[in-house]
Order: sequence, then structure tokens, then C-alpha cells
Amino acid sequence: MNPPANSVWLHRFAWFTAALTLMLPVTTGAIVTTLKAGMIFSDWPSSNGYNMLAYPWLNAARDEFVEHGHRLSGMTIGLLSLSLAIAAWCFDRRPLVRLMASAIFLAVFAQGMLGGARVLMDEQLLALLHGDFAALVFSLMAVLILITSKGWETRPRLTSVEDSQSVGNSAKVLLATLVAQYVMGGFLRHLRERGEFAWAWMVHPWFALVVLFATVMFVFTVRGTESPHIRRCVTALIGFTIAQSLIGLATWYVKYGVPSWGVVAQQDSPAQIVICSMHKVVGLLTLMSSVVAVFCCWAVKPLRLDRTSTSSIGNSVAGVAT
Repeated sequence: MNPPANSVWLHRFAWFTAALTLMLPVTTGAIVTTLKAGMIFSDWPSSNGYNMLAYPWLNAARDEFVEHGHRLSGMTIGLLSLSLAIAAWCFDRRPLVRLMASAIFLAVFAQGMLGGARVLMDEQLLALLHGDFAALVFSLMAVLILITSKGWETRPRLTSVEDSQSVGNSAKVLLATLVAQYVMGGFLRHLRERGEFAWAWMVHPWFALVVLFATVMFVFTVRGTESPHIRRCVTALIGFTIAQSLIGLATWYVKYGVPSWGVVAQQDSPAQIVICSMHKVVGLLTLMSSVVAVFCCWAVKPLRLDRTSTSSIGNSVAGVAT
């Protein structure tokens, strides 16, 4: 069954919003953190007293250019997410689609308020929350893309209750490990000067092995599954996990160097800025893929009605036979 034309356009709009979110506020936000430019302006929503749209952005210095660009991109995504929610309520009658589109707008709004509070209060913990909350916003966008896609309403479901539970539990374990790793990465990026978070320096690199193990276990658990949606999640997770592992090694190399090899890290070098920012962005994509995998496992599990009906038929047959 093909989706209505309105749903097709809503799906494309959701894709456009998510892609622009990744390219603009997510990427610029990662660069802002890498450059430690989050407090280059002490005011918000104005920038050095200028209205956000009146600030001479193109003539600004590097840090001001990136931070103000991050603010402008956040405003752009706010307007897009509002339009997306309105479009969902006007053109799609499915409650889940409307709920998800509304949740995206509210999450984007909350993300903007967190960013503003971080500046006005000059609080690093809010910077951490602002950075990590972006993963939730982007994950909601990915789920909306999924549920508005062609064939979602007629998606094949898993036939075995036991297999469904096994796949779902494995996906949840992977999500939990990725959340822990993502948060520890946030500690290193935002709170690295605080002594109480010094443990993350050692735990974060080695915990990557736990993430790799959980990913492998998930892959083996879902191999042969009849759900194409879960198989696509597995493919994305494998790709992002491998890429993130390699970028993580590169991040350590450009950030700390290898003194035994005579390699000394050059602070604020172009390679360091690009690779450290990529590590954040790909980490967000990896976490997003895990969220979508958990959602897919829930959405393709056997219908309870089917199990009840099968049980009732079996009891009826048994009664007749008796």
C-alpha cells in the first residue's frame, strides 16, 4: 500500500529538517565546544548587544563567527520544527506521527532554552546537558522519518515472541552502553577541568570495548531476522561504530599526541578541531541509530492480539478434541 501524497511530502520534509539539523546546529555546536567558544558572547538571545539578525556575522572573528552561526542555525531549525509539527497535524491523521512531530518541536524549543540558560548562567553543567540533549532531539527526528516512510504501516512483524524479546533486550543493552559512553564523552568535552570527573579520562577510552562487544552481541542476536527495518539499523550501527572507533583513536592522537613516538599535539590545529568535532557528531549518529533500533524492535514485535487469538483457537480445538 502506497502512502498518501501528503505523507510522502511530510516524510521528505522530515528528512530535510533532520539533514539540516545535522549539518547546521549539531556540527556547529560540536565545533563551538571544540573551540571552547560557548561563552564568546555573554548575552543571549542578543550577541554583544546586537539583535540576532542584525549582528555583523560575516565580518566576525573565528570564534564569534562559529558561535553566532550556531545560534542562527538553531533559530532556523526552531522554525522548521514548528512548520513540521503544523504540517503533521494538518496533513497526517496518525496519532503517533502528530505526537512525534509535536515532541520534536518541544524538544528543539527546550534545546534552545538550555543553550540560552547556559550562556546567561555561565554554567558548564548546562553546556553538558545542552550538548547531550541534542542526541535526543535528533533521535526523535530519525523516528519521525521512519514512521512516515513508505511501507511502515505494512511492516512485517517478528513471528516469535521469544525472538522478539531477545532482540529487544539486546537492543536496550546496546542503547544503555552507548548512552553511558556518550555521557562520559560529554564529561571530557565540557567538564575536563573538574577534578571530580577525572575518572572519565581512563574509563571513556576503555569503555569503547564494551560498546563494541554490545554491538557485536546485537548483530548476532538479530542475524536472520525477517524485519528489514531492524536489518537496516544493524547495518547503520556497524558502520557508525567502526567509524566512531577509528575517529576516537584519531581524536586521541591529535589531542594528546604520542610522546614516545615524538608526536606532540598542537592545540587548536585544524586537524584537532575537525577530528574532535567529528567524534562528537558521529557519536550522536551512533546513539541515534541505537534509539531507532530499540523503537523498531518495539514496533515489529508480534501483536498481542495475534498471540491471544492463536491461544484461543488452540484452546477451542483442544476442547473439541476432548
